[in-house]
Amino acid sequence: MGEKDEKNEIKKVIGPDVFTSTEADEAENEKDLGLLISLIEDKKALKLREFVASHDPIDIAYLINDMTEESDVVYLFKTVPNQYTADIFSYLDPDQQEKIVKAFTNKEVQSLISSMANDDIADFVEELPSNLVSKVLSNTSPDDRKEINSLLNYKEDTAGSIMTSEYVSIKDKCSAKEAIDKIKQFGKEAETISTTFVVDQTRKLVGALSLDDLIFADETVQVDSIMDNDCVSVVADTDQEDVAKLMKKYDLTVIPVIDKEQRMLGIITIDDILDVIENEQNEDLARMAAINPDDFQADYLKTNVWKLSKARIPWLLFLMISDTFTELIINSFETSIAQIPVLSVFIPMLMDTGGNAGGQTTTVVTRALSLNQISFRDIGKVFFKEFRVSVIVGLLCATVNFGWICFEFAIGLIKNTATAPSGMNYNSYIIAGFVALTSFFVIVFSKSIGSVLPLIAKKVKLDPAITAGPIITSIVDTCSLIIYFLLAEIIFAIYGVK
Repeated sequence: MGEKDEKNEIKKVIGPDVFTSTEADEAENEKDLGLLISLIEDKKALKLREFVASHDPIDIAYLINDMTEESDVVYLFKTVPNQYTADIFSYLDPDQQEKIVKAFTNKEVQSLISSMANDDIADFVEELPSNLVSKVLSNTSPDDRKEINSLLNYKEDTAGSIMTSEYVSIKDKCSAKEAIDKIKQFGKEAETISTTFVVDQTRKLVGALSLDDLIFADETVQVDSIMDNDCVSVVADTDQEDVAKLMKKYDLTVIPVIDKEQRMLGIITIDDILDVIENEQNEDLARMAAINPDDFQADYLKTNVWKLSKARIPWLLFLMISDTFTELIINSFETSIAQIPVLSVFIPMLMDTGGNAGGQTTTVVTRALSLNQISFRDIGKVFFKEFRVSVIVGLLCATVNFGWICFEFAIGLIKNTATAPSGMNYNSYIIAGFVALTSFFVIVFSKSIGSVLPLIAKKVKLDPAITAGPIITSIVDTCSLIIYFLLAEIIFAIYGVK
């Protein structure tokens, strides 16, 4: 490719990033990745800088995450100015960040992280091996190192662990002009200036001030007369999920973090909360699927099979052993099954129906809990509502089930060869009615217990998502068999079987 052609090729990718469709964007990304790699391999440093400068840092980070050659990644970061690479670095996968830190000299590490926000540094330091952590922290300024260490000392998944200390605070007694001058002086290094927070002489939070109100206010007016006194804030040990709920409830883009004396510690912005929401959703999905949440967060294609296996084995072993109860129940009713072998045909259907019915309810209730629509004090209301739902659903499913089983018997899809001691055939209609009745009770039981399990889990400080998967399945499987065979004993009694 000639110099002129290459220049034209680069110009084509410069411009607004307009989303079209997933397929079109993937094709564009593949094209950009090919161009980026070719610029690196050809050592076109100037064109590489132009390419990076013309793209959003997030888009460049996604391209780098797909690069397989470590030398290509390192060359890009050593060639492109820090004003671009600092932002890109914060969006990279942890393994790519680790490669860069390993390959960089102390001076290069210092240059790179000097342009990064302290909360971003803290986030990636948490993922690094201990030997690389010391390399990073030793190359930060004493003040920055103090702030990073304070962030790292906050308990994981709390407001303190995701906040940033890079914000602009305004004194309550200063004028609007003084406030604007301070924002102009320090705002460029802040995470956001759309909302600034007002503190008193002891740094206690006293209000919030929007940039709109500040700009249109008279220059001489005092800040405490135009600020919002009713300011929503969180303490540092607040769970990050609760922070997300608060920001959603009050439609906030930034929220202040304070200590127990109400002194300002930092702020949390909407981009951090979006990451929290995604992580919490992934965690819930992992627990519902009986997978280790930490391994579920990793990039699927980049995670080796041993790590994926390790994430799934513990719960599978637990569930497999817990199914011993199911085996014992079937074994204790072995005589009943021997007398009417066709009963065994319907066991999988009843167990699956119970698990699906319970799973539906726990999923709905867990969602309502996560959205703060219900709490433990509503357990009675939730149970009564789901009980009524279960009766309606159970009756409809039992009716359909009865008709379908009768049809299966009629066309010979299922054969009923059992006879009573008197020599009389067990009536297929009675068998169908018995199975249908069992399915009704199983659905009612499953939905009823599924309505209270998430609430109980929340009350005892467990993740309600756990109950929406493996736990409800194990409980319902066991209880479904008990219901099934106890009803079978009643049927046998009608036929005079002891």
